[in-house]
Amino acid sequence: MKKRSPFLPIILCLSLISISLYAQENQESTEIPYGKIIKEIKIEGLKRTKEYIVTRELISKVGEPLLKENMDKEYTNLELLDIFMEIEIKQIVEENGVILTYRFTETYRWLPMIGFQISDENGISAGGGLKFPNLFGKNMFFSGRVLFGGATTVELVLGNPWFAGNHLGYKLEYYRRERENLIGDFYEKAHEFYLRIGSQLGENSRIGGSLESVNVHSDTDGITLSPDNVDRVTRIGLYMKYDSRDAFVDTRRGWWNEVAITREVRIFKNASDFYQLDLDLRRYQPLPYWDRHSLAIFSLLTLRTGEVGKEVAPWQRFGVGGTNTVRGWEYAFQKGKNQFVSTLEYRITVLEPRIFNLPFNLRYRGGMHICFFSDLGIAWDEADQFRSHNFIGGFGVGVRLLLPIVGVTRLDVGWGQKGQGIFLHLGAYEKPVMSRKRVR
Repeated sequence: MKKRSPFLPIILCLSLISISLYAQENQESTEIPYGKIIKEIKIEGLKRTKEYIVTRELISKVGEPLLKENMDKEYTNLELLDIFMEIEIKQIVEENGVILTYRFTETYRWLPMIGFQISDENGISAGGGLKFPNLFGKNMFFSGRVLFGGATTVELVLGNPWFAGNHLGYKLEYYRRERENLIGDFYEKAHEFYLRIGSQLGENSRIGGSLESVNVHSDTDGITLSPDNVDRVTRIGLYMKYDSRDAFVDTRRGWWNEVAITREVRIFKNASDFYQLDLDLRRYQPLPYWDRHSLAIFSLLTLRTGEVGKEVAPWQRFGVGGTNTVRGWEYAFQKGKNQFVSTLEYRITVLEPRIFNLPFNLRYRGGMHICFFSDLGIAWDEADQFRSHNFIGGFGVGVRLLLPIVGVTRLDVGWGQKGQGIFLHLGAYEKPVMSRKRVR
């Protein structure tokens, strides 16, 4: 990668800090009548969303005392739905009790997607599509987009986090890709299908299963296990997840942890054949001074059985280094069937998420973080390669634009690889989300 001047990104970050600090709002404290009996509960502002989508997330009940822990949990539940631009909970005190009013500003019925993607591997891709964040008003989501350029991608995603039982939900994903695969050094044509279904287990946990099907065509011999250069992979798995985050966007507190065990099923001749363990740990920790400061700690470990070239296809190896693994390093500087990636981020909220009035009577909710980070990682095939001197590390500073649906857009400047100066990294979604998407 070419060297870039360090001055422009640094000046940009400092300018954003100084400008955004003036945009912070002072919040007025209001005394809430905790302990009073709830006389009535009102739901206002719902135009498309079915009322039961809201009421099933509520804990407070008419005839019971108003409790702070219930209101805090309710707000978190409603925020994590990610279908509202604004949520207000107001209390009106009367002689014989309190009236609770939940007022919502819904997000748009559909959002046009002007697709623009920059990746370490494939450069710039652009296109478009549509996203429905609250399909049929039932908290279902659907998105579809097509991108052209460095990679050609067709992407369809459909999900419903709670369609029956105890939060019984599913997520379906389909991808059609054509791209240069720099890890395997071949031109890839792939069809990928992923299905996850799961149910609530306790207050914050989920348990479920997965089914995956991936077909990969290579233009180069020796990349697939099949001699016809087409691998057809089928995988089944089980997972358990724990999610106690306080918000989907601008997360300040909580855990997001998952352990998944999957098995490659050799349905087709010459397909891969191995077991895989994924351990994904994410912690969000507020700091005890000024509520705009917090830490985020992410670690991802993926272990596979088998030997590369026999049970594990060469195209299934991981690359560590780049935007979604270790920033400040070239993409896929290290390669291996196993990987470990860990990240520490110090975040400063300089603009809390809020509603912005845009031209043409449009409203949008957004915010911004400044972030200082450090990454550490390694990829390896054999056990004797997992040594401390083989780890690579990077550090840097970045800007986070907090957005609904996507969650965050990242602009990072990283240092780490000797003799390479600085690297400019641009990514969408939270880094651990994209790190996990590399596991296929």
